[in-house]
Amino acid sequence: MAKQSIINEGVVDTDSPISNINVTSLVDVMFCLLIMFMVATPMSKDQDVEVDLPNARGKEISKEDGLYQVLSIDAKGNHFLGGMALSADPDKLKAEITGNAKLKDDGMLFIQADKNLDHAKIVDLLILLKDAQVHEVGFVIDPDVKKLKQARGKQ
Repeated sequence: MAKQSIINEGVVDTDSPISNINVTSLVDVMFCLLIMFMVATPMSKDQDVEVDLPNARGKEISKEDGLYQVLSIDAKGNHFLGGMALSADPDKLKAEITGNAKLKDDGMLFIQADKNLDHAKIVDLLILLKDAQVHEVGFVIDPDVKKLKQARGKQ
């Protein structure tokens, strides 16, 4: 008579292979992945770029237009696409913009530049965007009418 043992409330012959699935290692791996994602997610969050926007008349951007990419330029001349820093070298910047799949599909970009930034840097950026096949460019401004009147009153 063969030896017998009790497994999962049933009697199983020890000479035959066990057909149960052992999920302990799978649970361990999934738990480790969950912990890694929980730790890494807050680190990957886009950081806001500090930009003092110029005042001008404008309308509010619709939700549909807000889905497009925003290229920010801070007062120091650093470029950011969303919250991701871009290269300062014009050739590398052009390659980074050209390689962006969303920009290729949409062909539109919003520029959010600091009002104290040199005008020539924005012109250079517009030329670079034209070469990178970005056909539509919009500007993000501060549409606050009170600030606009105050700015014009100081001049």
